[in-house]
Amino acid sequence: MAMFQNLSATQKLQAAVHKDVRGICTEASHFLGLEITKPAIEVIAELVFKKCRVYGSDLEAFAKHAKRSTINADDVKLLVRRNPSLKSRLLSLSSNCGKDKRRKSVPVVKQDVAKGASTSGECAANVQLASSLLESKESDVEDMVVDQIDLTFD
Repeated sequence: MAMFQNLSATQKLQAAVHKDVRGICTEASHFLGLEITKPAIEVIAELVFKKCRVYGSDLEAFAKHAKRSTINADDVKLLVRRNPSLKSRLLSLSSNCGKDKRRKSVPVVKQDVAKGASTSGECAANVQLASSLLESKESDVEDMVVDQIDLTFD
């Protein structure tokens, strides 16, 4: 563990990517009944890291070209423009997000200073809001399932 703390930020990122790629490869090999060698996992991890660096610099360039300092969804759509299956998936996700674009605010619970508790109507409203937020989060997780997306590199 002490060795990890002595690494630079880039080396820490590489180690994290390598760990995640190793986990994904192990899971995929068990699921598909294949064997993936350690050198193959290292090559895959290096390719993923390099591709992510290219994606990051491209996203920064797109935002800078638009005279923004923040990367937004339009930059990501521009990034995936050459991958039709990924582009269609992202467009469908962004259209789903557009429907729920309205700002969700949490009502302030006013407490009676003497009693130290809120009214039961406010509590019920807070519980209902929290449950609706949880349901929307669960549907977002279900939408994140990736299936049949072509992840080939240019």
